[in-house]
Amino acid sequence: MSKDNEKLVTVSIDGMEVQVPEGTLVTEASRHAGIEIPVFCYHPKLTPVGMCRMCLGKVGTLQRDRETGEVQTDEEGNPIIRWFPKLQTTCTTQVSDGMVVELDNEEVEMARRAVLEFLLSSHPLDCPVCDKGGECPLQDLTYSYGPGISRFDYEDKFHFDKPIPLGPLIETGRERCIQCARCTRFQDEIAGDPVLSFENRGRGMEIVTYSDPPFNSKFAGNTTDVCPVGALTSRDFRFRGRVWELHDTQSVCPHCSVGCNIIVGHRSKEIRRIMPRENNAVNEIWICDKGRFGHHFVNSSDRLSTPLIRKDGELCVVEWQEALEYVAGRLRELKDEHGADALGGISGDRVANEDLYVFQRFIRTVLGTNNVDQWREVPDLIGNALVAQVGVGAGTNLMDLGAGDALLVVGADVEEETPVLYLRVKQASERGAHLVVANGRPTKLAKYADDDLTIPYGSQMHFVLGLLKAVVEEGLVDADFVAGRTHGTEDAASALADLNFESLEDATGVSEDDFRRIARQLAEAENLIVSYGRDAMVSGGGRKLVQTLANFLLMTRHAGRANNGLLPLLPYNNTQGAADMGVSPEWLPGYRRVDDDAAREHFAKVWRTELPAEPGQDFEAMVQGDVRGFFVMGANPVGDRPDLQETFENLDFLVVQDLFMTETARFADAVLPTASFAEQEGTFTNTERRVQRFQKAFDPPGVAKPDWQLLSDLARLAGKGFAYADAEAIMDEISAAVPIYAGMAYKQLGVESPFGTRTRGHFIYEGTSFVDVDEAGQQWPVMAEDPDVRLEIRWGAPPELPPAGDDDSVLLMSQKRLYNDGTLIEHSRILEAWAPAPLVYVNPADADRFGVQDDDTVNVVAGENGVTLTARVNGRVPAGVALIPLGLQGAEVWKLGLDKQLVRGRIEPVREPVPVSD
Repeated sequence: MSKDNEKLVTVSIDGMEVQVPEGTLVTEASRHAGIEIPVFCYHPKLTPVGMCRMCLGKVGTLQRDRETGEVQTDEEGNPIIRWFPKLQTTCTTQVSDGMVVELDNEEVEMARRAVLEFLLSSHPLDCPVCDKGGECPLQDLTYSYGPGISRFDYEDKFHFDKPIPLGPLIETGRERCIQCARCTRFQDEIAGDPVLSFENRGRGMEIVTYSDPPFNSKFAGNTTDVCPVGALTSRDFRFRGRVWELHDTQSVCPHCSVGCNIIVGHRSKEIRRIMPRENNAVNEIWICDKGRFGHHFVNSSDRLSTPLIRKDGELCVVEWQEALEYVAGRLRELKDEHGADALGGISGDRVANEDLYVFQRFIRTVLGTNNVDQWREVPDLIGNALVAQVGVGAGTNLMDLGAGDALLVVGADVEEETPVLYLRVKQASERGAHLVVANGRPTKLAKYADDDLTIPYGSQMHFVLGLLKAVVEEGLVDADFVAGRTHGTEDAASALADLNFESLEDATGVSEDDFRRIARQLAEAENLIVSYGRDAMVSGGGRKLVQTLANFLLMTRHAGRANNGLLPLLPYNNTQGAADMGVSPEWLPGYRRVDDDAAREHFAKVWRTELPAEPGQDFEAMVQGDVRGFFVMGANPVGDRPDLQETFENLDFLVVQDLFMTETARFADAVLPTASFAEQEGTFTNTERRVQRFQKAFDPPGVAKPDWQLLSDLARLAGKGFAYADAEAIMDEISAAVPIYAGMAYKQLGVESPFGTRTRGHFIYEGTSFVDVDEAGQQWPVMAEDPDVRLEIRWGAPPELPPAGDDDSVLLMSQKRLYNDGTLIEHSRILEAWAPAPLVYVNPADADRFGVQDDDTVNVVAGENGVTLTARVNGRVPAGVALIPLGLQGAEVWKLGLDKQLVRGRIEPVREPVPVSD
């Protein structure tokens, strides 16, 4: 039922009448009356259980005639209230019309005091050393409602050994636990990882973990948030400060592309903890453990803090002026001697929009070339700007999806790539949305899928073409939308007619009946979101696959409106922003082509200089071509691909802006220290194209500066002054010059959003000391939302399937893991326990074929290259495939060439030499 059709009922709470939707819990209804009901076990995001009894209230309902149902009245005409014989748990009691609730009376007060007295009977009085002190609901509610004196004998308290590790990240003080079950319910209901449970009975009851490894969940840190006492605490924050000593700064997570809203708790220029910040349009109130614990790079002692230039073969510390003049002079010399196209710029996709915008402007106007690209660990996931055409519509919120809606996930491990988005897709499925998962291997999301399809690697595009063919043949094409808003449909339909379901079934293993059934389910859904990830781009057809997914959305009219469209699972926090800002050899900011005269004239006017007219070279073309000088910002190409070492070592000039002395920076002629996300302000654009502002917490180390400021200083030395005072000034220019960002006033990207529903004024629900500020950010509209734009339905032939191998080979497929080794993660040692081990996963049948057993040392060989790993036999791995996680510690997996393609290779057991006796 939509909110517009909700039936409202009137309820009286302590004499105050309020209207709330029918079915609302009394605990929530009280908030509308401005009355707080104390709770411990209740949490708005979890199923109510009524365990703690703290919320007890006196409840009565209207007395009605059993036959007619009419309300009965007393002699004076007042409705008769039939009171429940005992106090009721208001967290499990739903309101009804005319209900009366009394909270301010002696019976309720006595019940609250009794509950608190029992809870404190064996609770340790260690508030001065408890990490929860200062933001503990038990403290606050005892002060407000509890007894002043305990009747229990201190010597009779029940004691546990404390603390003990519950897992690598969480510790438990068992005697503090009040058995509210928030942690177990979070793991069961929200995370989908039922790894916590109660053990024993009575005062000896405790929380334990049965998983191996212990507390095996990517969302474990959230249990410390929902815990209303200090029973579960973070190893990261343990004894590192009191909450009232922290300064809390609103920010956005710098890791994956979900863009979770966070609070940076800091003291003395050091991050002490990361906490989730409410945004029901993005992350609700959850964050993953990588976002919570992966912040230690900011305060690492390895951070660059002073500029360096190479003198006599060594990098030496210099003042800013000398460094900037040196860089500006060498770039000018190379340009004068070899031409502008002998230079190029590479940027990472973790830096802010403002930095990226200024970077591409610098490359184009100061260096005079379109040789600018972003460093990618996989092929272009944004799909040749197709997301700008048919991405999810503005206003999309996965919390709105439920019965009658559908989601299609192709070639993606959602939990490993975008963990909090996994929670939101999972919950949409649990609300009734039809979920179709089509992957080359089983993933955790498959457990919640209505259609779980394991299709061979390399056949993802064949699968989508089968759906598209079924849409056409079943008459599911929206003819009016296609005729009025698209072109190219006839060519695509004609090509589809040449395909046959028999060959598509051979390729995918999906029957014709299933193709037709699933296509109908998706096409007839009220809303449809289609997601794709790394596996799809590496093995499933790349940009052609994205175009085919876009065709499906257009032909079924699932584009151009909220909760419909493409939703790519991008690798990093600002991959989308890098594309939006024009860090591309073909595209100017806002997806306007560099060879479009009108677009070029527009930005030439904004930047007050002429722009190069020809498209530039992408990164691969630059490193294989005649580029003699590179400007690298926030990227580490040599670290990700050591095969590039010789190329970068032999450049005429290399300048690197970064946080650390990376493998790439070691070959640089100039290294410029920059500020991290916590040391500057700006915006990131998440995978849903939501632009969100983050704020500065403290100053960067030494004399490091934000990237945009360094680039502006260099531009002024080159006579191309960029007059930017701060990040806000840059965003003002972006919103004026880039149409898709039009109207995005910088300060408005941080205003309170309409989505907040939870904890404001009720921090006892969370057990955190700060009040959430709900910032929704702003999504920019896609082209399909403009009724005057016609979009192309472009046919793409399916790629060749991977060649069949012999009995001695398997398909080698790389696998993205949340905790892949990298520059930012390697400085957060608390996460080392979850870093992927140097393993190769093989199917039992393949293990038998190669004579390999669990934990055997093997050589994985592709072509002339090989790497030594440990074998792990796993029945969830498809037969004929070997899975190798990316970013393995101490393993040179890059040699196998798995980063952007499927590779056929061999697995060879390493046999120990047999000792020879004398």
